[in-house]
Amino acid sequence: MLTSNSAGTFHDFALFESHEREHGEKPKRRTRRNAAPQSVSKSGSSIKILLAAVCAVILPICILSSKLQSSELSVLIGDMQMELDQAERENLRLQAELDSIVTLAMVEDFAENVLGMRRSTTTQGVHISLDTGGTTVITEDSDNPVAFITIWFSEALEYLGFR
Repeated sequence: MLTSNSAGTFHDFALFESHEREHGEKPKRRTRRNAAPQSVSKSGSSIKILLAAVCAVILPICILSSKLQSSELSVLIGDMQMELDQAERENLRLQAELDSIVTLAMVEDFAENVLGMRRSTTTQGVHISLDTGGTTVITEDSDNPVAFITIWFSEALEYLGFR
């Protein structure tokens, strides 16, 4: 019987069996198979080891590189957020300054002093130019109820197209 052990060697136990010797039979010799020794490396195994070592070195480098890029981008985002906050505060300050400068009193003062404009009085008429080329004179409103009704009625007739 041919068996192998964990070291890869083969033993023929048939040589040691007494049963076959007692009957006068010669023990049968079995031919050994030519097995490749275990110490000889298979083709390509050194390449696989080298490839695994290269992968073991490159993988941590890639992970560290991505962490570094992520950290740099986080710092950049933080800087941009601070700049945005500062710009928003500056915008609010400028808007408040503009609101304090541009008031109705300031506009009226500019119109009177710089442009030479004057306020209209109640006795003055205001002329409005229309697209048709005609002008309409609007005079001061009267507190008389009859005049108010007459003006309203004539405007309604004009709106309806009867005039």
